[in-house]
Amino acid sequence: MPDRARVARVADVAQRFGLVLMVGTLLTALWVALAVSFVVQHGRLFDQAFRDLRLVNNAVSQHTTSLFRAIETDLRMLELWMQAHPGTDPLTDPEFATLVAEMDRASQGMINLRLADEDGLAHALKPGPDRAPARVDDRDYFQDRDPGNGAPRSVFIGKPAKSRLTGVWSIPVSWRLEPQVGRYVLVTGVVQLDRLFDQHDRLRYQPHGSVSLVRQDGILLSRTPFDTRFLGRDVRGALNVSADIAVPPSGRFTNDGRQSDGIPRIGTYERLPGFPVTVVAARSVPEIMAPFYVRLRGVAAASAIITLAMIAFTTFLHRSQRALRPAQADPQHLTTTDALTGTFNRRAFADIAGREFLRARRFDRPLSVLALDIDHFKAINDRHGHATGDQVLSECSDRWVHLLREQDVLGRLGGEEFCVLLAETPSNIAQAVAERLRAAIADTPMPGGQHVSVSIGLCAAAADDDQWTDTLARAGQALDAAKATGRNRVAVGS
Repeated sequence: MPDRARVARVADVAQRFGLVLMVGTLLTALWVALAVSFVVQHGRLFDQAFRDLRLVNNAVSQHTTSLFRAIETDLRMLELWMQAHPGTDPLTDPEFATLVAEMDRASQGMINLRLADEDGLAHALKPGPDRAPARVDDRDYFQDRDPGNGAPRSVFIGKPAKSRLTGVWSIPVSWRLEPQVGRYVLVTGVVQLDRLFDQHDRLRYQPHGSVSLVRQDGILLSRTPFDTRFLGRDVRGALNVSADIAVPPSGRFTNDGRQSDGIPRIGTYERLPGFPVTVVAARSVPEIMAPFYVRLRGVAAASAIITLAMIAFTTFLHRSQRALRPAQADPQHLTTTDALTGTFNRRAFADIAGREFLRARRFDRPLSVLALDIDHFKAINDRHGHATGDQVLSECSDRWVHLLREQDVLGRLGGEEFCVLLAETPSNIAQAVAERLRAAIADTPMPGGQHVSVSIGLCAAAADDDQWTDTLARAGQALDAAKATGRNRVAVGS
C-alpha cells in the first residue's frame, strides 16, 4: 500500500506538472503572439497613416494644379488681349475690365489680377482697398527674367508676400509679357492665402495635421494651419526631405518637430505636374498613436483576465473547440467559391495552385502567375457606393472568365485583388494573355458608364521557387511596379 500511495502521489504530481506545462505553454504563446501582433500593428498603423496622407496629398495636388493652370490660362488671355490692343490702356478700358471681372467671378475671389509696369509698380485690375499702385520691384517675381535659352515661357511662382496695402498674405504667380506692351511688363495673378487656407483646413487631419505648398527650391509658399514664421523660408531641413524637394517627384518623410513646433510628424509629398511646387501633407505622430495605445492597454487588461480564466478552463476550452469543429464545416461549394464573383476563393485557389506548382516542378513544365488589381477601387466605392463596387468586381471577373482557357484558374484573393494561374504557359504567352485581360477592362466601360482599369503583375515559376507563393510574391512585386509606373499596364517580374 505505501508503494501504491507513493506511485499515486507521483502520478498526481506528474499530471499537475503536465497541466502546468500545458497551460504555461499556451499562456507563453498567447503573450508572444500579442507582442508580435502589436509590433506588426504598429508598423501597419504607420503604413495606413502614410496611405491616408497620400489621399490628402492627391486631393490637394489636384486642387492646386487646377488653380495654377487656371491662373496661367487667365494670364495668357490677358496678354493676348493686350497684344491685340497695343494702343489701349487696359486700366481704363471697359472691355478689359469686363474680362477681368469674369475671371474674378470664375475664381470666386481667390485670385486678384494685377499689371506691373516697367517702373516696378503693380496696378490692381478690380476695385478694392489695394487699388492704388504698389511697388513690387523688390519682389522675386518682378526681378525674374527670361533665361533666353530657347526654353518656352512659363509662369513664375514667387515667394509669399504680405500686401503693403491690406496686410493680407498671398502667393504671386506672374507671366512676363513678350514683347512688352506699352509700359507694362508683367501680368500677375495673386492667390489669396486666407481663401486657400480655408480649403486646405478642411482636408488636413485635425488638430495637429498640416498641409503645405513648397516651391522646388524649398521656399514655403503656404502652410495650414497658418504660421507666418515659416512663410517664405527654406523648410527642407524642417521637413527632412531631399536637398531638392522636386526629386524624387513623390515620397514620404518623418521629422521630430524640433525645427518647428516640437511635435513629431510623418508626412508625404508630391510634386505638381508642370509646376515647380510640391504639396506636403503631414500628421502628428502622437495623434496617430493615441488609438494604438488605448487598444494596447485594453488588450493587455483583457489578456490578463484571459490568462486567469485559462488556468481554470483549459480543459473546457479544449473540449469546446473540438465540439465546434464539425459545426464549422461548410458545404463544399461554399468553401471553394467566392460568393460575389463566382471565382475560386483564396483557400481553394491556394489548394489548386499548390498542386499545379508541384506537378510543374515534377515534370519540368512551364507555369505562370498573374496578379491583378483593379486600379483606384477604393475611389470607386467612395464615389459610387459599395453596390457599384461589387458590380465592378463581378463584371471584371465575368469578362476574364470568358477570355481564359478552361484549364486556367481564376481566383479572388480578397478585395479587388485577383490571381490567375496559367499552367503549361511560358512567360511570353502569359504576357499576351495578361494584355488581353487588361484590355478587356480598359477598352469597354462598366455598366453604369464607369471607366475602370486594371494593373497586372506577371511572373513565371523559377527553379529556385520553393512553393507557388514564392512565384506569387514576385508577381506581386511586378504588380507594384505596374502601379508605380502609371497603372493600367502589365509588368513582367524577374
